[in-house]
Amino acid sequence: MLAFAARYAAPRIALASPAAVSPHRRSLLASTACLLALSTFSRPVLASATEFSSDMASLEQAKIIPDILDRVSAASQAQLVVEFQGKAVQHGELLTPAATKSAPVARVKGGAEGGLFTILCTDPDPPDPAAPKFREWLHWIVANVPSGGDSTQGQTVTPYRGPSPPIGTHRYVFMLFQQPNQEPLQLSDPSGGDPMARRASFSTRKFAAAHSLGDPVAVTWFNAHK
Repeated sequence: MLAFAARYAAPRIALASPAAVSPHRRSLLASTACLLALSTFSRPVLASATEFSSDMASLEQAKIIPDILDRVSAASQAQLVVEFQGKAVQHGELLTPAATKSAPVARVKGGAEGGLFTILCTDPDPPDPAAPKFREWLHWIVANVPSGGDSTQGQTVTPYRGPSPPIGTHRYVFMLFQQPNQEPLQLSDPSGGDPMARRASFSTRKFAAAHSLGDPVAVTWFNAHK
């Protein structure tokens, strides 16, 4: 997952004027400057003190914020990795409905020990991204996923339904919510078991508010079309 990171600049080395420094000294200083610069840019980029599990800029660019979310919370260090057939979803990549037909494995990496999480997947764009009158279409809910675990260890509330975009390119958004007080949730399926109609017009915001989930702590998504 992407995280906001602090930017680092190469340290500045103050060099004396060429006339005042011997050739050997100039060579030594130049080599030192190069080594410092290389060590700065080759070391891992450290996250800022307030680490985000998702890149807010990319979510805003994809209009996931504000179409279905207001923000991503920085309250948890947890990350969400969604894998189809062992391959992790990259933010905004184009996948085929055939490749994403079966339920993925969604992994929770990091987060407080003993924490529990709820995973949602929705499509903000049905039936047509230009006129999404059925926003959002509910695709998946899994609750009580343990920190460090994955969706197979949680409670499937709404069974996964793969993409079937009728018009245009749709976004399929996976959201990770931290459950309050590290307590399990008792959730009923909002779709009522209906595979189609009752999945329409779902609201992530209303669902999160109803269960005191707050804002998601991590988000990823892929795009798909016919």
